Amino acid sequence: MWLLFSIHHVAQNVLQPKDKPTTESKEEEGTKETEKEKKDPEPVKESTDVTASLNNLLTQLDALQMELSNQYVIEKNEQNTEGGETDDSCKNDQQAINKLANVYTGVVDKICENGKVTVCIDDPNGSDATIYYKPDVYIEVANCSLGSCPMRDRDTWLDEIPLTSDQVLVSDVYVVRNGPLRTSAEVEIDFTYVPLSSTKNKTIKVIAKQDGEWKEVETVNEESDESSAHLSFKTKCLEAFTAYVEILSETCEVTPEETTFTSEVNPDVKVIFSPGLVAETKQIKIKVIPYDAREVANLKEQCPDSVRGIMAVSDAVEIRMDGECDDTKNISVQVSMDDEEDQDSQLVVIRFKEGKVQVLDKSQCRLKKDRNLFLVETKGVWGIAVARIRKIFLNMRDTVKKEFQLIFGLVQLCNICTFIDDSQRNKEEGSFFVWIECIDKNMIRDDVENKEKAGLIEVKQSRSKDITLRQKQTLILKVDGQVKLRLADPPDAFKITYLIGADNHVNIPMEVHRDQEKIPYAAFAFYEEDCAHPFHSVNIPVRDLSELPTDEITAKTFNKNNESNNLREQMKQKEEAARKMLSHDSIMNLSRVLSERDGRMLGVQLGVSESWTANAKDECDGDILRTNFRVLCEWRGKAARAAMVDFLISSLKTVGRIDLANVVSEVYKNGRGLSKLDFD
Repeated sequence: MWLLFSIHHVAQNVLQPKDKPTTESKEEEGTKETEKEKKDPEPVKESTDVTASLNNLLTQLDALQMELSNQYVIEKNEQNTEGGETDDSCKNDQQAINKLANVYTGVVDKICENGKVTVCIDDPNGSDATIYYKPDVYIEVANCSLGSCPMRDRDTWLDEIPLTSDQVLVSDVYVVRNGPLRTSAEVEIDFTYVPLSSTKNKTIKVIAKQDGEWKEVETVNEESDESSAHLSFKTKCLEAFTAYVEILSETCEVTPEETTFTSEVNPDVKVIFSPGLVAETKQIKIKVIPYDAREVANLKEQCPDSVRGIMAVSDAVEIRMDGECDDTKNISVQVSMDDEEDQDSQLVVIRFKEGKVQVLDKSQCRLKKDRNLFLVETKGVWGIAVARIRKIFLNMRDTVKKEFQLIFGLVQLCNICTFIDDSQRNKEEGSFFVWIECIDKNMIRDDVENKEKAGLIEVKQSRSKDITLRQKQTLILKVDGQVKLRLADPPDAFKITYLIGADNHVNIPMEVHRDQEKIPYAAFAFYEEDCAHPFHSVNIPVRDLSELPTDEITAKTFNKNNESNNLREQMKQKEEAARKMLSHDSIMNLSRVLSERDGRMLGVQLGVSESWTANAKDECDGDILRTNFRVLCEWRGKAARAAMVDFLISSLKTVGRIDLANVVSEVYKNGRGLSKLDFD
């Protein structure tokens, strides 16, 4: 009977805990706690404990059945026969065992409604991934749990996953901790994914690492509601997994002769490849990325300042080709756009490839309009889109570039937020946890509020300005100042590899460590890869960390007299270096090493029209050096700025003079102008 009581106790008191009242006074809670203390303490049952208890009951039932083996029954019957009595105890024992087995089966069926029993240990980082399984495999599951892969390893996992350029991740990369997971019966894996606008009407696929190989999961179930979207699949073996959507490109075979391509996705899209663009037949992939007006409207509603310059835009035509081509040959791209002319607006061409985006006006490319059809002619293989922008944004082309990338999902608008975990802070010891996260701007208000409820308090004045992050882009975080990392093997720097809609945070245990040779702050600086200057920094006074309540801690700037960390001084140095780099002597030395073709193409990239260059050439009697010099001076204008040097370097790379771009970049770092010796 004790077995029956155990099953009843597990079913009633553990598997079906009573709902907690929503509102109780502190006095009532205190009274209840006192009454609980008077009773014998009972250990809290976790889901794994529940499953273990049930499985233990089944094991004991099996043991009792062994006791009632045929041999046991024979021996007992012989004893009863010798005594002249008949004993029905064996029969009664068997009935009791059967009854207990039925009760056990009923309990299991009850807790396995819908075929699921949660036995996964919650991920401390809060990632929403769960293992479901029936109790009879709990020993095989053991301590395995699911969670997002550690941030320090995310870029390694992403490099390992065999995805093509047409396959886009829509979830985090989840790994099995204390794995790999191997079971005799199938377990169910459930996790969340991000339903992007570009994935509508597309099949979401799951790829899993099993026995050391990445394989596509055959059967995947998809469920979604207003708050979240879930995927689930069944497996017996698992090491890691993620979800992706495949947006297939169309393929075009381009020959050395003229080739015309018409899209099946959007018949208005046509691409004409000029003769001689390629030396031999090549496969070119073309993808039409549709403009989603509804998604843009939602973006404007959630982030009013996100799209201000672009008034209308066509579908974007992405063109990718492996190998070399003749960048002097033209391609013509036809797209369609609902366009209304406005005297305060301007048509522009946006071309893009490999993360580069350029905005060209009518003086920099050929653009023809026929009702709602637009034909763009450009040199080299580029992705193309046509947009109508407000005229004032012709002088703010970086803003137009950012808006274009946001509209078509090439980047995400984010803020970097810095939190302190109030629940794990010890002011006396000076220890604390810093939680730093890249949060999508359209979710930041709800996210910060939810974190505050969990005890994560945002440091005042620490939030970054709006930044754009690409999928899989890695940020470097460096820590400095009078603090020490409470880690066994502290890294030189932390990494945040960004994934859209995923968990993009690092949690750093720290303590105040006084050192007069260091600045009196907990300083956090954020860098892009291969960039020497931080784009965002947070400086928290260590005195505040030791004295103030968490919700009063405020980030501050360094003392202006601190030259090594004075951002204004750094900008002043950059502007001075730009002035020297774009001086007349420096520009003349660059003009000497440019050919006529280089000068003409560079002028187009820099915004100098070909007609202006042709007139300058006539006025200089065809002298290449003087023509190149006049083109560069026309672009430079009256004042030199640091951003102009960066634009010059990228333009040199675009026209194929990477060698000159490297020279300009190196000399610019040294804070001087170009000389003849730099090109020897």
